[in-house]
This record gives sequence, C-alpha cells and structure tokens, in this order.
Amino acid sequence: MNSFVTIENKKFNEKYYSTTLENGFKITIIPKQLKTSYAMVCCRFGGADIEYKKDGVTHYLPAGTAHFLEHKMFETESGGDSFLEFDKFGGNANAFTSFESTCYYFSCTENFFENLEILLASVSSLHITDASVEKERNIIAREITMYDDSPAVTVSRNLSKAMYHVHPTVYTVSGTVETISNITKETLFRAYEDFYLPANMSLCVCGDIDPEKIKSTVLRYFGESGGKRPETLYGDEPERVKTERVIGNAIVASPLYCIGIKCEGNEKNDLAAFRRSCAMRLAISLTFGRASDYFCKNYENGLLNERFYAGFNQSQNASYVIISGSGNEYGQVLESALAELERRKEIFFSDEQILREKKAAYAESLTLFDSGEDLTAAMALCAHLEYDEFDCIETLRDITKEEIRQALDSLNLSNHSISIIQKGTEL
Repeated sequence: MNSFVTIENKKFNEKYYSTTLENGFKITIIPKQLKTSYAMVCCRFGGADIEYKKDGVTHYLPAGTAHFLEHKMFETESGGDSFLEFDKFGGNANAFTSFESTCYYFSCTENFFENLEILLASVSSLHITDASVEKERNIIAREITMYDDSPAVTVSRNLSKAMYHVHPTVYTVSGTVETISNITKETLFRAYEDFYLPANMSLCVCGDIDPEKIKSTVLRYFGESGGKRPETLYGDEPERVKTERVIGNAIVASPLYCIGIKCEGNEKNDLAAFRRSCAMRLAISLTFGRASDYFCKNYENGLLNERFYAGFNQSQNASYVIISGSGNEYGQVLESALAELERRKEIFFSDEQILREKKAAYAESLTLFDSGEDLTAAMALCAHLEYDEFDCIETLRDITKEEIRQALDSLNLSNHSISIIQKGTEL
C-alpha cells in the first residue's frame, strides 16, 4: 500500500519516485548522487488565499496571512527557534511564500534525517502566543516598509493595482502594514487548521536517500486524516484593466516603467493551461528577446538598455504580458512595443526563428536537472498539479507554430496599463 511508483524519462536519463499516502500527503524523491541533499515541504496556501469557502461558508483572511504564518512555523513548543536546531545538525534552512504556496526547505551534507525530523516537526504543528505574534508583526512591518522604499518593487506593485480590480494579485504576498495589523493568534490558527492539511501538502527530496525511510518518517508526523482543501475565491474580475496609467515618484537615476497587457485568466492550473503559457512565453521571447529585431534595433538607437525585460506572468485566474525597463522615453517604448506586437500578428516569425527560440528554451530547461536545489523546488511545486517537470520540458519541445500564433493573436493590445516611477526630489 502506498508503494512508490517510478517515473522516468529516458530521453534525458532522469527519473523520480512518487507516492501519495492514504491521507493525501504526496512524496517525491529524486535519486541523485550529490554531496548535498535537499528537502522541501510545500503547502498550497499563499498570498492569494484571502477569501475562501469551507463547508459552504465563506471566510476571509487579511492580506499577508500566509506570509505571516510562514514566519511563525519555525517557533517551537518551548518558544525557541527551529533554525537553531538545524544549525546543530548542519542544516541550512529557509522558507518562502508565493501567491499560491508556502514552502519550507533545507539542504545538508550530513545528518539528513535529523534535519528532516526538524522540518517535519516544524510544519506539522503550530506553537504561537499573543506576545510572539505581536513581536513578529513588528518584524514583518519593517520588512514591508523596506520593500515599500524600493522603486523597482513599487513600479511592479502599482502595475498589478492598475490592471486588476478584485483579484488577490492586487495585494502583495506580505500584505501591508495595515492588513497585518488585523492578523491575530486566532487568525493564524484558523489559517493553519484550514490549509495545513496532509492532503494539501507535499515533500520533495533530492539526493541518495532511502525512500521507505523517508515515507516512515513522514508518517510519524502526518499519519492522520488528510482533510479537504478549502476552495479559494478569486472574485469576479472584469476583463478590462482598472486604469491605463499610474505614476509615482521616487529617488531614481532614471524613470522606471512596467507595461502590462492583461490576458484571460486560466480557471484550471492544468497541462493545457501550461501549454498555452508556454506558447505565450515563446511568442513574447520571439518578439522582444535579446536576439529579436525589436530589441536589437532599439538597443542600438538608445531607446532600450540592459534593464529592458519582456515576459509572461501567470497565476491562478490571472495572467499578463509584462514589459519593463528604465529610461525617459517610456511613452515611446509603450507605443513601439504595442506596434511591434501588432506587426508580428501580420508578419509572423519564420520556421527557422521559432526553431531557434524553442531550442534555446529547451536547452535552458534541461539545465534544471543540473541543480539539486532548483530541481527540488520545481518538483515540489508540481506535486499537486496534473503535470511534472518532465511534462513541462516535453510540452516546450512540442509547441507548434500555430499555437504560438494563436497566443499572439489572443492579445488584446488595447487592454493594457503602464506603471511609471518618475524622478522625485531628494529629501
């Protein structure tokens, strides 16, 4: 029962073992002969989970709750700090929160199972007091203020607020000083009980580690019923952007800009959605990448510089093309970028250009398997999806010219916003 299944891709000689415990907890093990071993526990609870439905009842959490809870998960029952325990066994531990997940991880060259015990003990129970929550609130508030002082962060945040009306992406993962003021000990316990369920969590390990011993260790901490993850509610997001332009001021050497073209959000985070996102990323890279006609011409004439970037961001029920950079001529960049996308709808890329771009993207994807740390994170985040990194690479290789064309044609170029940070006056 709950035996490991071997998933293998012989084309690039990689494999992993996978099993799902009776309570729904998923375990992925990537066997590699490495000096350093890696482990990551992921919980599908992130910055976007601020409104959700459980047992037919709608609940609300202040923005930043998942990130706040991440900070408190390493507090021990005695009021100590799990990081000190990792230090005793040579474990290098940390955590992060995204819009959709919270992940806890460590790396070590020895004492793997001692470190794994500490990690699992940390995430399988919550030990907090009113005093410790208040202390952490002050720490997180300083962290938020630090990011608020960053022009690069602000220009990106302002773009999200310009494009979206009600989708949780209008909030930052860490929340605001105001929203975290509403997070209490009771708030964190409720979030933990509702989301930190075995069926909503996974462990990924990369190294030369005994799978059965890993499974038995997990069962000691996650042996009870898995429960059911609540349904996250994303609101009824309008199709159009909220506003076309937002301008801020900061002390910057040169104005910063972020342009967003709002796309239709994906209802499901499945392989079909990933395939569409791959096609869009290739379309944007072909249009604006460092080897593109657009970039080469405008870099040479001085419109663009090394800070120019173009890509595609996608999360649950929200996706958009992003074009960012620095310079005084942001209005000209906006106009020329939209014109280039329109031109490429009419004058599409050659087979040779598409093949070259796909080969470059495919080769870059394969380098993932050279990094135990990156591979662990990628596979951990895939655990609750309908596809894995093997599927991702195969999908990237098999994307057709017509799919890339459809992705480009789907862009409503009038549905865009621009966020600008202008030069302010030094205080």
